Amino acid sequence: MHDHSAVSAVFTRAHARAAGHSDADIRRLLRRGEWIPLRRGVYATASALASSAGDDEREHALAAFGTLLALDRDAVAAGTSAARILGLPLLGRAPTDIVLAIESASGHRDDYVLRTTALPPQHRVRCHGVPITSAARTVVDLARECGFAHGVVAADAALHSGLASQGELIQVLRDCRGWPGIDGARRAVTFADAACESVLESVSRIAIHQQGLPMPRTQVTLGDAAGPIGRADFLWEHARVVGEADGLAKYLGPADKGVSPATPDRWTMREHLRAEKRREERLADLGYEIIRWGWEDATNPRRLAYRLCAALDRGLERQRGRLAS
Repeated sequence: MHDHSAVSAVFTRAHARAAGHSDADIRRLLRRGEWIPLRRGVYATASALASSAGDDEREHALAAFGTLLALDRDAVAAGTSAARILGLPLLGRAPTDIVLAIESASGHRDDYVLRTTALPPQHRVRCHGVPITSAARTVVDLARECGFAHGVVAADAALHSGLASQGELIQVLRDCRGWPGIDGARRAVTFADAACESVLESVSRIAIHQQGLPMPRTQVTLGDAAGPIGRADFLWEHARVVGEADGLAKYLGPADKGVSPATPDRWTMREHLRAEKRREERLADLGYEIIRWGWEDATNPRRLAYRLCAALDRGLERQRGRLAS
């Protein structure tokens, strides 16, 4: 699934001895900072830690693998830990604990949780060299344990990125039938949309659903006689309303992300906004009502519903006016 480089330089004292290092060698390498202790009797090379710095997937993979080596049991990273290693988004701040799953024994140590659960072979994969639950199993576990919204966010991302298919998610639901929270997980998987491109879009869809509003189509390409105009995040066709969930990253091009000014395809925020204005003008000419929102609205479902209802009313009124003219 991913390369194994994140854990290729994580090892135990026993591994080091088997490779020919004496205890004196180990002490010397630790003193010189070439090896860094992760846990009692578990080490990583300083170069491996440095190369993973700032990469949450690889950093968490190193920490989880070190814990698995120290545990020395047939366990895998699971839950929020598996999600982080896979690069699946989590709602809220990521837990500091490492989450592991094992088929016997459980407990909570100072910085990791060990859960007892069934781990069929088809639910196990490796990512960055670390044994973890598959993307489909991870999504279902998050939905079961953390709730509908967490499950939808993870499922949308897994489907959109190709880490899991709808068929794989459905199969895991079957494998886990009767487990606590599985009905909620089934609702999350059923609601998931592979077209959603961001957590903000997923959270927006959840808010729209919870407020009982008509569900829009997602990522719809619109155009006019001159050609394609662009994709709408959300489209309510009956009212000709386009909804745009606008995170700041949507407008950050290479120039805004630290790319050298000499880069030929430099694309500034000002140019993005100018292009967006032209896009909106073309959509308005076609009779579309456009509404934008960000995190402040998406995390306040009642306010988002109020704004969307007003936009839908305006859109319907505009259509009635166009028909009457």
